[in-house]
Amino acid sequence: MNTILPTGPGVWELRDHPGAKRSPTTRTTTSTKAIPSATHMALVELARRNLLHFVVSQNTDGLHLRSGLPSIMLAELHGNSNLETCQKCHTKYLRDFRTRTAAAVHDHATNRKCTQCGSTLYDSIINFGESLPKHELKTSFDHARQADVCLVLGSSLRVTPAAHIPMIVAQHGGKLAIGNLQSTPLASLAKLNIHAMCDDLMRKLMEKLNISIPEWELHRRIRITIKQQTVSIIGLDLNQDIAYTLFSTVRILIKQNTQTIYDSKLIKGEEPIEHKIHINQPNENMNLYIELNWQEHYNEPMYTINIPFVDSMKEIHLFYNPKTGSWREE
Repeated sequence: MNTILPTGPGVWELRDHPGAKRSPTTRTTTSTKAIPSATHMALVELARRNLLHFVVSQNTDGLHLRSGLPSIMLAELHGNSNLETCQKCHTKYLRDFRTRTAAAVHDHATNRKCTQCGSTLYDSIINFGESLPKHELKTSFDHARQADVCLVLGSSLRVTPAAHIPMIVAQHGGKLAIGNLQSTPLASLAKLNIHAMCDDLMRKLMEKLNISIPEWELHRRIRITIKQQTVSIIGLDLNQDIAYTLFSTVRILIKQNTQTIYDSKLIKGEEPIEHKIHINQPNENMNLYIELNWQEHYNEPMYTINIPFVDSMKEIHLFYNPKTGSWREE
């Protein structure tokens, strides 16, 4: 079954309707500290089971990626506050911080440079009056034409061209289900109109499918390369080789048995972090220790990686549970 799922927008809904306001009792947090919801994690599990094939998001908070949803099955039509791109060579960079620095609404330069070609980087946020990304929009329409089912979660379906995506599903014979507290312009096309909160809807759906919603863990992918005493450390997207700035600082040590024979002190810089180590007679008894210090949005403690100090390339997957405050490695 081909399933496409547009999710939407929260803050975009409020901006689209200037008279609308959040409840004064609503608690908010910054997007970088936000925890993926039950809805986010239900989608991750449905994707893992191949029941969900694509997600179209109008949100800019980056939570779909942080939840663990594969980036190859996600179109973020309004951008991602953690993503910046090079307009010259089209290299993408994910950051564990907000990329937007410009004050003017249509100024997107971030004052950072592309490590591939040296050109200026730009945030990926799409403001009103600006064009949606062509590739993401085309991919969304392509999936809509093939979808058997489209489930809309939280979108008012009033912002076009995103609202055309579920319409295309219905027009091509797919079944449309809409979850929104209020009626939407596409209500007459839907097989189901469910007036409920997204989390309540998804909990009931997962219960009906007899599928548990997984607990969220922060998942980090790190590649470490050692070549001729040069150590390279880079964070990466979970599914694609898109550089992901994860660290505030790192520290590199070389130990032989219990003796420290090299200490880089704290290193701060753009990733990939490359550090040359000068040891006259390296041997197989030496181990490389890398202390990783994070941005600490979830109070992540330092994590130390220990590998032999020999020419090699290793990918490490780390999982952090914010409830226990502990890391595990796979």
